[in-house]
Amino acid sequence: MCRWAAYIGEPIFLEDIISRPGHSLIHQSHCATECKSATNADGFGIAWYGAREEPGLFRDILPAWSDPNLRSLTAQVRSHLFLAHVRASTGTATSRNNCHPFAVGRWSFMHNGQIGGYDAFRRDADMLIPDALYPQRKGATDSEALFLLALAEGMDADPRGALERATARLEGLSRAKGVAPHFRMTA
Repeated sequence: MCRWAAYIGEPIFLEDIISRPGHSLIHQSHCATECKSATNADGFGIAWYGAREEPGLFRDILPAWSDPNLRSLTAQVRSHLFLAHVRASTGTATSRNNCHPFAVGRWSFMHNGQIGGYDAFRRDADMLIPDALYPQRKGATDSEALFLLALAEGMDADPRGALERATARLEGLSRAKGVAPHFRMTA
């Protein structure tokens, strides 16, 4: 199971949540006590918002606890809104393009869970992504497909509705060609 944290509020250093507390996200990625595997080592990422509308993005395939760049970055960057994710793959390759969060324009997105039997209908899911958004498809995860479909479903005007519609479309594919559980998600 992936681990993630999201923050919105007064600007703080990213390390105040990601690395400094005793039960920080980095600590949980190495010593998780309430999940099937105690280690999340399939990469990590951070999306943060500052003076510009589009988020900064840093992702890598190293385990979060062993990347000195991550510790340095979180000690220097302050933000009023950020997402941080440590990945435990559900089958796709460990690559930078498969690490969360994903970002397109002003939006960033991360997901914990999986869509049942995704490999059996991955091509069908990709075909749902409109041509205008498909160049943003960099990885192979169900999470990135969900994000791009949500953008196509109108995230700018109706974020919750867009995510619900995108979820329903992918759950429909899982019910037709995948396996149960058809959809598990926190996003």
